[in-house]
Amino acid sequence: MGTPTSPIDASRNRSPRVHDEVAAAGAVTVDGVELVSERLVLRPASESDLNFYFEMRNSPEILARADQEPKPRSLVERQLQGWIERWQEHGFGTWTIFDQDSDERLGRVELDPMGAGWAGISPGETEVGLIVHPAHWNQGIATEAAGLVASDCFTRAGVNHLVALTTSDNKASLRTLEKLGMRHRGQTQHESDPTTYEVYELARPAPRP
Repeated sequence: MGTPTSPIDASRNRSPRVHDEVAAAGAVTVDGVELVSERLVLRPASESDLNFYFEMRNSPEILARADQEPKPRSLVERQLQGWIERWQEHGFGTWTIFDQDSDERLGRVELDPMGAGWAGISPGETEVGLIVHPAHWNQGIATEAAGLVASDCFTRAGVNHLVALTTSDNKASLRTLEKLGMRHRGQTQHESDPTTYEVYELARPAPRP
């Protein structure tokens, strides 16, 4: 699922902290950026998150969806490694969502360049995706976390717009996208997947006069 809405307010961030910046091939990449809101801390995904990601992805509530099957730990581990490496390649990546007071892990939110094969979506467009642990559903965590990431995306990362994909039966995801102010753009299918997805997008807010 992707997520987001009307102008995302960058003031919701406390200054994101860049952990490390490196010049490579003439471009600046980062190891990670930490984002903070009133109740959440978003930290770049790390190997220490593996147990949480594996358990969340295979929770009964997630697997209850018709389009989800159990994922072996080895696959989740490979995915996690790719999420970690994405920071160096693109200057943005995947965050683990933490409760600011308890430091409990709550979910995951990510920015991911779209690959080829999606009808009506150009390769390289940036998708925002999010999953919250079922124990923390219906608490507004998805909207708050995605808003932080969208703000960082439009400022520090310099991305002009985001897309998000979800299915028409995923009502929680649709509500999150609407709360974030994302606009419905149409539908898409991947050339290797018969599933029809709803496409939402959010453009960078115009500069204030």
